[in-house]
Amino acid sequence: MELRKIIQALRERVPAFGERVSGAAEFRPLPEVGKLSLPCAYVIPLHDETGEQKSQTDYWQECTDGFSVVVALDNRAGELGLESVDDAVHIVRRWLWRALLGWSPAENYTFGIEYRGGVLLDMNRAILYYKFDFQATFEIGPEDTWHQQELGSLPWLETVHIDVDLIDPGAGPDGHPEFQADIHLSPPEST
Repeated sequence: MELRKIIQALRERVPAFGERVSGAAEFRPLPEVGKLSLPCAYVIPLHDETGEQKSQTDYWQECTDGFSVVVALDNRAGELGLESVDDAVHIVRRWLWRALLGWSPAENYTFGIEYRGGVLLDMNRAILYYKFDFQATFEIGPEDTWHQQELGSLPWLETVHIDVDLIDPGAGPDGHPEFQADIHLSPPEST
């Protein structure tokens, strides 16, 4: 999944972050990591899982892309106008749901983004880090495979030659074709 689209969507759709949404290949809640002002969010890759191959003659497989939104909240009471940081987590979750659920970041995603759950990552007296997990599913088809690329590089099949060897009842084919045919194929017209 192209996480830059998720980052951009959160910047546009969650005004409370004040565009303080960033990407991170690996999130670490450490003081050395460059932090954005609070509240803020980091979008990180989560998983890439596939189902079984569904076709015996072609390529057809479902793939689920996952990502997390790690939110850093001010853990001091009253900073968001709330008495409890628990309320803030639920409010932020609602913001994320309204910004992401059901949205398809690309046309090949079949059902749009779904929510998987959340978990507390870390907390100190100043900052609370909470991770919200999301996923979206798409299908891997023949156009995504090397086999399709290989087939596309083959020359056009121009002629099919057919030999027909009739079966003699009780004896089978004799190895001498009684009929022959050549079928000439025209390439499809390019559009």
